[in-house]
Amino acid sequence: MENYFKSSIPPTREERMETSDAFHGSSCELVDCSRCGCLKGKDRRFWQSSSACQMSLSIIMSSTIENSVIIMHGPIGCGTALHTLIPSTNFGKSARGLPVKPFNWLSTNLTDTEIITGSEKKLKETIEYADRTFRPEIIFVISTCAPNIMGDDIEQIINDEQKVVSSQLTAVHCPGFRSRVVSSAYDAFYHSLFRHIKFEPIPYKDYVPASEADGLSLIRADAYEYKRAHNVNLMSLESSGAPDEQELTRLLNLLDLNVNVMAEYANSDKIRFFSEAALNVSLCEMHDDYILSYLRDKYGIPSFVKMPLGIRATKEWLIGIGAHFGLEERAKRLADSEEQLLLKALEPLKEKIKGKRILITGGSVRSANEAYLLQELGLEIVGLVGYLYDTNADPVFDELSDRLPELSVIVSDQPFEYVNQIRKLDPDIVLVHAGYNAVPSKLGFNTIPEFDVGSSYFGFSGVYQVAKKLAFALDSGSFFKHLGENYESPYKRGWYDRDPFSYHKK
Repeated sequence: MENYFKSSIPPTREERMETSDAFHGSSCELVDCSRCGCLKGKDRRFWQSSSACQMSLSIIMSSTIENSVIIMHGPIGCGTALHTLIPSTNFGKSARGLPVKPFNWLSTNLTDTEIITGSEKKLKETIEYADRTFRPEIIFVISTCAPNIMGDDIEQIINDEQKVVSSQLTAVHCPGFRSRVVSSAYDAFYHSLFRHIKFEPIPYKDYVPASEADGLSLIRADAYEYKRAHNVNLMSLESSGAPDEQELTRLLNLLDLNVNVMAEYANSDKIRFFSEAALNVSLCEMHDDYILSYLRDKYGIPSFVKMPLGIRATKEWLIGIGAHFGLEERAKRLADSEEQLLLKALEPLKEKIKGKRILITGGSVRSANEAYLLQELGLEIVGLVGYLYDTNADPVFDELSDRLPELSVIVSDQPFEYVNQIRKLDPDIVLVHAGYNAVPSKLGFNTIPEFDVGSSYFGFSGVYQVAKKLAFALDSGSFFKHLGENYESPYKRGWYDRDPFSYHKK
């Protein structure tokens, strides 16, 4: 990994691990295929679309950083997604008690002329204008497809311009054509941070160095080291909102641990303390492995990775973190106490949802972990659809094969396969990723979101919230029924009679 960290441009997921978006079988077969190196051989003869462009996810993450400006280095159309992203970013800031300010972004607006002659001069002018006009703490240069095809040396421009502007400059290298795996965007964003943004406190700004001549400074230093030994970096997710962060922070605070949620919705002052933690806690195996490896190699910070979805998973998550700090018994008592309160609250809800058939769709790691949550609530899981897969998910699906060995696992982001699967599986309700709920809804199936940034899914509170959503959706399914009866599918009837994976290469 060290060679990747030194590179000016981060690797894609395809370059550093096994990936797939075309698989069907069992979880055991999926893990075996991943470890044998045959995932890359899985492909299709026909594609309808892909899940997303990594640039879109990169600007989602970049837009959450406070006091920043985004420069879209490319044609004007590449920035249009920001018009729809900014309201959701503002919602996230408001939910976290952060000031909601107008978000400033610029485009270098590359035309045919710059595509032919080069656009480095235009980028320099845009950087200097952004620094002079908005005085941000950080300027993100989003490197899109066009300048990467032309061969603009964006890193050299960043290094040269850093000498003449006061803002911290960094580049997010995320051209969509480089990767079919949208999770490459996570690595591109974090690479941009540790390449150019300070990860360490600044003496006399963030702290006063201890001095043998000043006894008070030595006492302060000892107090800070004690606090640092109990600091936890909680890595944020785009799919977790303020309620999730508040629930997990509440649990860790009850163990007297200090929680810093990183890095989304942070500012440069907070990012400097990335290196000042005793433990990095990641909520998703596929999301944070790149930055966790960097923090381990650079600063020696260990990590704990687990998604606290469901009662058992939340208890294991809490006890595992507690054990790292020598607080295992205390964490067990806390987890048992929270579980008893939750089980009592769930009693009237479980009768409404017990035995219902559910199809889980969305991110691979999250979907696998949500299977355990739904199983605890008494639902029958008829299938699991993950949009993308890489080898980071192997441990999760190893566990899945032990706990639900007969479960059908599909890796696909293709709508035409999706509608076919739903019709054949015929679930009572579908747990669906944001942006994909229209597909099962139009077919007449009840849906609830796989995640909701406005309510909690993680922790003990999250179990109760998910149970409430399921009960409500199952009680009020008439809308979906009427929608399905009046919807005309764009697919021919014959497609529903075929194998949904008939376009997979053998």
